[in-house]
Amino acid sequence: MSQATSSSNAGRTVRPRLFWRLLFAQVMLMGAFLYLSLITLGGYLLMLGFDAEHPQPQRLMALGGGGLILLVGLWLLKVAMPRRVSPVLVEPEP
Repeated sequence: MSQATSSSNAGRTVRPRLFWRLLFAQVMLMGAFLYLSLITLGGYLLMLGFDAEHPQPQRLMALGGGGLILLVGLWLLKVAMPRRVSPVLVEPEP
């Protein structure tokens, strides 16, 4: 019986769980960094839009771009968050 299980496992490659957990953590950290960078870019463009040293067309473009980037960032945050914090138990009526 032990020969049958060892021969069937010989063809499979088993990846360690630690590898996938570390990969998931790395992807989450990268996503958080990119999201924070996007929000920071929107804020920077808004600050440039309110700066009086730049010409008027450049200020308007910076205000529009910064506002649009912040709106997209808020939409992404809304989409990424779960609708409910805890699951709701629905019991069928008899």
